[in-house]
Amino acid sequence: MGADVRMTMEALEPLDLRRSKSVGEIVEGLSHCSFGARMLGEVAATLTEWVKETPRPILVYDGADLATGLGWLLRKMKDRGWFSRLEEPASYAQRGVGDRAVIVGRFSERSEKKLFSLPDRAIFINTEGLARPCQVRDGYYPDVVFSDPRLIMPILFATLEERIEGRAWAVARLIDEFRWYGGVASEVAHGAETVRAMVEDPECTVFLTISGAMTIAKMGLTICDAIDEEMVQYLACTGALMAHGLVESIGLKHYKYHPDHGDALLAEQKINRITDTLEPEENFDHVEEIVDAALDGIDGLEPMSPMSFHRLVGQYLAEHYPDERGILKSAYLKRVPVSTPAFVDSEIGNDVYIHNLKRRQRGRPPLLMDLERDSRVLIEMATKGKRLGILSIGGGVPRNNVQNVAPLIEIINTRLGMHLPESQFSYGCRICPDPMFHGHLSGCTYSEGMSWRKMSVTGRFSEIHADATLVWPFLLKYVMERRARKLAPDR
Repeated sequence: MGADVRMTMEALEPLDLRRSKSVGEIVEGLSHCSFGARMLGEVAATLTEWVKETPRPILVYDGADLATGLGWLLRKMKDRGWFSRLEEPASYAQRGVGDRAVIVGRFSERSEKKLFSLPDRAIFINTEGLARPCQVRDGYYPDVVFSDPRLIMPILFATLEERIEGRAWAVARLIDEFRWYGGVASEVAHGAETVRAMVEDPECTVFLTISGAMTIAKMGLTICDAIDEEMVQYLACTGALMAHGLVESIGLKHYKYHPDHGDALLAEQKINRITDTLEPEENFDHVEEIVDAALDGIDGLEPMSPMSFHRLVGQYLAEHYPDERGILKSAYLKRVPVSTPAFVDSEIGNDVYIHNLKRRQRGRPPLLMDLERDSRVLIEMATKGKRLGILSIGGGVPRNNVQNVAPLIEIINTRLGMHLPESQFSYGCRICPDPMFHGHLSGCTYSEGMSWRKMSVTGRFSEIHADATLVWPFLLKYVMERRARKLAPDR
């Protein structure tokens, strides 16, 4: 038996946009989250320390692009005195002096060896996963942000200006700045306007689809915000997202992983790892208790569906956890249906299966899931909506299930001679790093969806190729700020 991992675990905290008033405050919150969010938050904290000390760190960037928006920004950061020099990778590699460096973007293999060995400590910001050998390990990402520097460096600039010079940035200002940088930054600016257009369109029904570990990433409260602010009217997600979200909804914690504790030791102590985050098995034991309690009063004589199951759990949370925020609680209070098309593929699916075994042992009829009930709700909402919008984080079954409603309605009419109103999406914004040439659903474009008659050829669509934990909080806060400004009384 190794060391007791639970004695050293560091708790993570959900990002709360209601309490985050500026870019710098959001970035601080990201440092207590997971995945790309924590990469950015921790790099921002390290960089803040570096620029307050002497000697200042060095910026390393391919000078061939200094005429771009990113090059202009890096020169500005150097001119502010935050960095001692701005050098090209080749010239930096020739100096042979150890120091601290921020290495932005790609660099040639000719410079690679020196860039990895020369700095006393280096931060790497790039999309290619470039870092020192063994710097990055499975679930451990110190001093790196693996994303487009054109997205990350403006966020770091705004954060440093707030922390060093006391000038806070509103998120709306950051989104406006993104337009000048190209790449993912420009995609975010375009996506922000698309999202704002769909949620502010009074005749648009907005479908939010989520795959990936957004709740384990501590983005659960941001999903609550989207529901509470009535930005979305339908949620489709994975069962895993709901399971981890339920943990958060009843006040339990997720924890930061460190590779000092190997996976064999974690398995021995029943601590489950999700990339860079830990989920103690006892969390799921508590979730099962919630599921049992919520389902106990159901007689089992009528089939139910994932939507009705989620509504029951949301009601239970509202009644028994009035001081906690949670996705299912918000969805219940706002009457937003929550669908998990692959319901059995999750811890919650496991819990319902165990619940049915218990019912059989007690001589009670098991609960039967009728997924067509949820399909009927989806069709009803799609056919009643004058315009439809889809906001997708990741791809997978949730995205496909919702987008599939258009061809489903088409073939119902064609094959059965019915006359349901045809429905296509007029708005869409997808946040997912996957490129189209990998050939899977997460990377397929809205243009491809047009060929299936899912997307209107006259619609407005945005594709953001980035880790959603780096983009979604700023996108959502942007819409929240703009709506608050619109609703504010004139002075």
